[in-house]
Amino acid sequence: MYKIILVIGLSLFLSGSAHARHEGGGLVNRQADSLRHYLLPEVRVVGKVRSKRYYERLRDRDARTRHNVRRAYPYAKEAARRIEQIEARLSTVSTEKERKEIIKTEYDNLMKRFKEPLMKLTITQGRILVRLIYRETRKSSFYHIKEYKGGVNAYFWQSLALLFGNNLKADYDPDGTDFEIEQIVQEIERGDVL
Repeated sequence: MYKIILVIGLSLFLSGSAHARHEGGGLVNRQADSLRHYLLPEVRVVGKVRSKRYYERLRDRDARTRHNVRRAYPYAKEAARRIEQIEARLSTVSTEKERKEIIKTEYDNLMKRFKEPLMKLTITQGRILVRLIYRETRKSSFYHIKEYKGGVNAYFWQSLALLFGNNLKADYDPDGTDFEIEQIVQEIERGDVL
């Protein structure tokens, strides 16, 4: 739509300037600076009329996205908090055996607490969760799995995620593809979303 208006405006300006040159055009003198002055014909711009159903679909899509982000965001916050705690505990450990023991106990605790609720998330909510985990930790879910459970586990879960249309290596782009999610998260953090 913007390109159409730009093309129309330019063509009118050029046709108006060509017409004005034949008529001599006008010079306006403003504070010792001469500017050429042209009168352009009035243009009426009308937006494309959409059906009521179109706007209903947009509203429903927005409501679904809000619902999905509200469901996934608390898990992303909790994941970031837990990862921070695990990192703090691992920084005090000196041997590989202690490190593996901490990771195993944390993994068992996480599975007891979060396995059932996470299994109830939809595929779309899972996609949003992966992106929100990246937002909160600045590292992908794939990275975290590889860091704590090893490369084989990470590639196994990545291939399983790809079967369901997800990507554990997905990053978070708040100004691009994840703009809507970012707006909803900011509303949640301000307390604007119920």
